[in-house]
Amino acid sequence: MGFATGGAGRSGRVSSSAASFRRSSFHQPPEGGSKIAVKLQSNQVEKPLRKLRKQLNGFPSNPPPKDVHSLRTQTRRLEATVAALVLDHRKEPRRLIKLITPVRKAAGKVRDMDVLIGHVLTLSEHQGSEAAVRLIEHLARMRVKAARKLRGVVSAQQREARRRLKQCSKIIREKLKDDAAAVSGDVAPQILITELRHWPDLNADNLHIFRIRIKELRYMLQLSPQADEKMLGALSEVKDSIGQWHDWVELQKIAQKVLEPREDREVLKAIESIGTEKLQRSMTIANQLRERYFSRLDSRKSGKKVLQMAS
Repeated sequence: MGFATGGAGRSGRVSSSAASFRRSSFHQPPEGGSKIAVKLQSNQVEKPLRKLRKQLNGFPSNPPPKDVHSLRTQTRRLEATVAALVLDHRKEPRRLIKLITPVRKAAGKVRDMDVLIGHVLTLSEHQGSEAAVRLIEHLARMRVKAARKLRGVVSAQQREARRRLKQCSKIIREKLKDDAAAVSGDVAPQILITELRHWPDLNADNLHIFRIRIKELRYMLQLSPQADEKMLGALSEVKDSIGQWHDWVELQKIAQKVLEPREDREVLKAIESIGTEKLQRSMTIANQLRERYFSRLDSRKSGKKVLQMAS
């Protein structure tokens, strides 16, 4: 019997209904209250676009883990940038996201295998065991297949994606220039904050989606050079902890298919035990984060506090 698992794959995106809720759930500040802005500056906002454009040019056919991780991260930051500037209603940014989404998903598959192989290697008591070796070999084959697909996706999309990244950078510069080189970027973060304030009690089924929201919020707040490092650190800690738990969930699923229930039960039990520990820790620190930044009590002050710390 395995530990509880979340309902979405790590590299998956949120449902359209959830996205619709995010778009419709923003509320204006109360009358008499000041609107606290997350200030966005051109050089900071354009950085992920420049990095992504550079990476897409000559991406290696057999990319090392660091290149895959960087590619995936920059695609996520691009999505956060478009959302923070509310550019997704414009044709060019929308087309760019459509081009980049397959790249992000393909990079996510490779990244997952890199992480899972690393996790198996941490099973010190079982390192070198036949079960661990078989599991690593299986993951390595999955990685080769995923890397081949990633290379094909990048090759197919890179020329058009790089052109549209350049166009999107121009749109961002023009948008920021229109408002004295800095605009308020608090609308999209406030939508996420509103959703996080109304999040149901955390459990294994919604914890991974909670992580996605935390990750999106962190990327958006990072666009501001004045972002509060302590708050970003807290978001990062929760993001990483839940991510590790979800990795062990995925590893257990694969191990149950590859390994023998009786002969390899010690390795299977070790994976399950680590996953259970990761889940307990993730739940603890995620609830602490909610209490500190996304409390349901006096939710207006909670949302204003988060934005003030990021401004």
